[in-house]
Amino acid sequence: MVNFKELNIKPVYRTGTDDLYNDFYKPVLTYSSSYDRAVGYFSSELLAMSIKGLSRLIQSNGKMRLIIGHPLDKDEFEAVQHGHFLKELVNNLAGKLERMLMEESEELKRLELLALLIANGNLEVKFALRKAGMYHEKIGIFRDEADNSIVYQGSANETPHGMIASLNAESISVFKSWDEQVFEAYGRAYVEGFDKLWQNQEINTITVDVPSETYQKIANGLKDSGKLFTGLAEIEDAVEISESNLQNSQPYIPDVIGSRAFKIYAHQRNALASWKSNSFKGILKLATGSGKTITSIYGAVKIYEAKKAQKQQLFLLVAVPYIELATQWVANLRLFGINAYECFDSKHSWYESFKNKVSYFNAGADDFCAAVVVNRTLTSRHFQSLVSTIDPNSLMVIGDECHNHGSKNVNDCLPKAYYRMGLSATPFRSDEDEVDSPFPNEAKERLITYYGEIVATYDLSDAINDGVLTPYQYNIIPIYLTLGEQELYEELSNKITKIVLKLRGGGLTKQDRENLTIFCGQRSRLLGSAQNKLVKLKELTSTIQDKDKKHTLFYAGEGKPFSESDVQDKSIIDQVSKVLNENGWRTSQFTGNVSKAERKSLMNAFKDKTLDALVAMKVLDEGIDVPACKVAYILASTRNPRQYIQRRGRILRKSEGKTLAVINDFVVLPIMDSLASKNLKLAEAERINDFALLAENKQEIEHLIEEHGLSYDVNT
Repeated sequence: MVNFKELNIKPVYRTGTDDLYNDFYKPVLTYSSSYDRAVGYFSSELLAMSIKGLSRLIQSNGKMRLIIGHPLDKDEFEAVQHGHFLKELVNNLAGKLERMLMEESEELKRLELLALLIANGNLEVKFALRKAGMYHEKIGIFRDEADNSIVYQGSANETPHGMIASLNAESISVFKSWDEQVFEAYGRAYVEGFDKLWQNQEINTITVDVPSETYQKIANGLKDSGKLFTGLAEIEDAVEISESNLQNSQPYIPDVIGSRAFKIYAHQRNALASWKSNSFKGILKLATGSGKTITSIYGAVKIYEAKKAQKQQLFLLVAVPYIELATQWVANLRLFGINAYECFDSKHSWYESFKNKVSYFNAGADDFCAAVVVNRTLTSRHFQSLVSTIDPNSLMVIGDECHNHGSKNVNDCLPKAYYRMGLSATPFRSDEDEVDSPFPNEAKERLITYYGEIVATYDLSDAINDGVLTPYQYNIIPIYLTLGEQELYEELSNKITKIVLKLRGGGLTKQDRENLTIFCGQRSRLLGSAQNKLVKLKELTSTIQDKDKKHTLFYAGEGKPFSESDVQDKSIIDQVSKVLNENGWRTSQFTGNVSKAERKSLMNAFKDKTLDALVAMKVLDEGIDVPACKVAYILASTRNPRQYIQRRGRILRKSEGKTLAVINDFVVLPIMDSLASKNLKLAEAERINDFALLAENKQEIEHLIEEHGLSYDVNT
């Protein structure tokens, strides 16, 4: 019987003189029949690297028990102690574990290996919840078939950075059960301590189980997808792939993306050439759906290749407005062999590993690193303290939807970088939502100061003509204000006009500015919730056959309807959903309140036609891909070209079997003649004429534009 005594185990291992992974961790696992581990940070990468050892656990039906630390502040800890929100917290943690294991990606094999242990009943996981910080004790206990034990304790986390010799400086102390005097003096306490922790008997630490249904979901997920491994040889073959990916994570230009051969289009190549000739700075104003993301990643890989040839480093930082878009970037970067650090969600999910990577990069131990950060995290003190240490000459910043970087708060936090690329179909504000801005466009000045001027433009007509985007049919749906709505619109417009005139006469007080914002917002809500929109929506959607309902988007107004009393029970989006549900549509709301997991589920249901339609407000305006969408109903749109340009581009993205998109635009019209009414028509006319210009049915709708007085000369 093979056992630990056959191994030459040292009492202390230190990086620099020892390889913690190959000299200790891997050989001991190979002889183990069980493994207990308590750790503050955990990476599925290291577990994948260790499958050759853990395959013995599978073969002998051995067990691994894993405790992962999770931080709570004082109030949260006390609430958990009293039973409040414990179930919700555990479900959230279990859901995060499940999503990590079942996420589809280029690294799927690595994640499946971890899921396999759970599915086969070889791995049980618990979470240690501790007051005022992370449970951070690092205990490991191995046992072999001869009942020998090896205990190790020290600074090494269960991550590649903690175990691989070329990364962090780490050390562990090792205690062997057959060295009885030392083991009883030191090792025994860790064995007993782990058991107490597992049994939830530690002071100031709460240990909770992963719900059994989570294990079942993981097992069922693998079984349903046909991805369960059938034998140890197949497991170890997958490990070879996983280890190779971990060690060879350098950027490259792929030959194939999806099922198609990858190629860079002429407009993308020209954009990068212009950016390069502008000293690697500038904004790419490329139409939504024309491949801004792929263009920029391709450019980053080319920069990396050039710098590598000169034995120089590149740190790629992608900054985006919100998590959903960040997740898409992470997936797209993987297509080019780039495993980016995900600097979003809780600080505890990324800070320590990213800190280690930055230190590693700054020490010259790696020639490439990439991270995706949301703007909120970008401005945090913790992130700034790390990114500020990177040499600007080695740093490339890609700002997606870079118009969001015009605010002073975010702009001040953009790091110094030699390579700067802004991406946006609409980088600068040309109109305010409700009135022409009486204030200077400081955001534009900040964007140009940081990124530089626009160096490449590829508009919607170019994209449609080149077959990059789908042609579309445009339908105008006239919606007339009621008498009461018209009177309210006139009243609010008069109030807004008085404030604007006051500005031209000298200046505005703080109260004037606040009132201007309030009145503009109320007028926008009034137009967004015009009563006849719901009437027309009910009429239009009641006669559509089930087969024609699929892949439809509904854009609703924000908040609750505005009325003179301003007392409403239901939000606009709820009212829209109610109409659709009453007409037999299977819909779901896609809003900022929907969790990351729910969003992915909704997108899948939308794509596979389980859902007929998604009902959204603004969350789909920037960056989120919904290429399957074929029909859109725009029930609310502002004067801001940025919004309607983004929405149109979103709807026109290419998808298999999609040859024509249909846009139904609910156009709000006045019922009387007045200066305010003319301005309303003018505001709607700008969008309508823009949409009509490129539509397949342009001639058909031109007479409607004339009939309703929606040409550009309506105010003459």
